[in-house]
Parts: sequence; structure tokens; C-alpha cells
Amino acid sequence: MAEITRIDGGYFAGRSLVQQSGSRGGARHVFYKIDDLKDDLVTPPLGGQVKNPFPRAAKFYAGDLMEYRVNEKAELPEIFLLKTYKVHSVSGTTVNIERSGYRHLPCIGDNLGVAPDVIGGAMTAKQINSITSTTDSDGTPVWACVFASALTGVKAGDILTEAGEDGNMIVKRINAVAAWDYDFMWSESADPYSQDEFEKARYFLTPDLRGSMYIFRMSPMPQCVLDLNIANIEGVFRVDAFNKPVVLPKTTD
Repeated sequence: MAEITRIDGGYFAGRSLVQQSGSRGGARHVFYKIDDLKDDLVTPPLGGQVKNPFPRAAKFYAGDLMEYRVNEKAELPEIFLLKTYKVHSVSGTTVNIERSGYRHLPCIGDNLGVAPDVIGGAMTAKQINSITSTTDSDGTPVWACVFASALTGVKAGDILTEAGEDGNMIVKRINAVAAWDYDFMWSESADPYSQDEFEKARYFLTPDLRGSMYIFRMSPMPQCVLDLNIANIEGVFRVDAFNKPVVLPKTTD
């Protein structure tokens, strides 16, 4: 969505014509459905507020993972989206993130860093100062993200994710999944922890608590998330809020 989504109050004694152009991609079948699993894609009795929305127009895809928290101090359950970004190359403070029709959109002001070894763990994150849509030296479409300072140790193939104010990975567990695409349509999102930004968008959704997905059709996942997979089928990721994942010990070569 362009800035046309911003509407100022007033009166126009005539007729206004608003036109926009754009393109939408196709669809991909991400869910690994089995007829006998009648309880897949079930929802909780109450949805929640997205506490880390995209700050501008962006997209969250079917099969993307999230955390659903029931917090006694909050009026509604809380939703934390697992946003992930695959690094294609690095040069100084610029990190080139792979760009395609099914990638999460990085935004100026995002605090991103290499995903920790354990979900919810401590990470070194930096803020994005600018973003350019371009192509890398090998012709790969990327977002060239200039960070406030260089991300230590980041390299091609790493998965970046979002850090919270405490410096830890903002998602603490994986227990829910998006059953379909969500369009974060509006040009500005309100601070979900403030009641002052009345005229900006707030987002609420009801996630699904169980699902099985083809891994290669999902958004890129760091190893700390892949370790939580409870599917016993190669190439399939399963999330189930009521079955605790078993984290297998890491092997060495």
C-alpha cells in the first residue's frame, strides 16, 4: 500500500478519483495435510494483539510461525511474530538480505541480529538505518540494509531475527502458526504498548495451535527453531501447542 492509505480529515465539495497500481504474487501450498488429523489448524478460544507488528505495510505468510502468550497482566493474549531474514552477503555495515515474493520485509528501525543458539536467547542486534531494494553482485535480488553499526560475525547464509528491548530474541517459544497470509496494510503501526498513538494501526489475530508444513515452502528458519520440530518426517515441520518439542542433543562431525 502506498501513502494513499493515509487520510486527513476535511471536506471536498466535488468528486475525487484515487488510482493505484500494484502486483500480487501467486500462492503456494505450504501445509502438509493428512486426512486423519482432524484437529490440525485449530484455534484458541480467544485471539490476541500482535505485539511486534511490521511498522509499515508488509506481509506475514501462511505457514509462518509465532508465539501465543496468555498474560494475566494484559487484557488480551499477546502474539509475537517470528520474523526471519536470510543473509546473502555482507559488506561493512551493509547486510544484503535475500528478497523475493515470499520473504519478510525488513523495515527501518528494526532491531535485527543473528538468531541465537537457543530460542529466546541473548543476541547481538543492531538497528536498521536505511534499506534499498537492489540486486547483489551475482544478480540475486536483495534488500541492502545499512545498520547503525556492523553486525559482528554475520555471514552469508545466517538467519537474522528480531530482538526485544531486553536484547534477547523477541520470540520465546514456538506454539502457533498462521493458517493463511496476513496483509499488514497500513503505512504506520501504533506502538502496541502505548495508548497515545490513536490514529495508527493496531493488529489483532487468532493463530492456529497445530499445523504441519513443508519446510522448503516456509520462511527461512534458524536452527534454534528447527530444533523444536516435532515431525518425524524429513522435510516436514510440525508445531503443536499441546505437545512439547523434544530438543535432540547436537552431534559433532
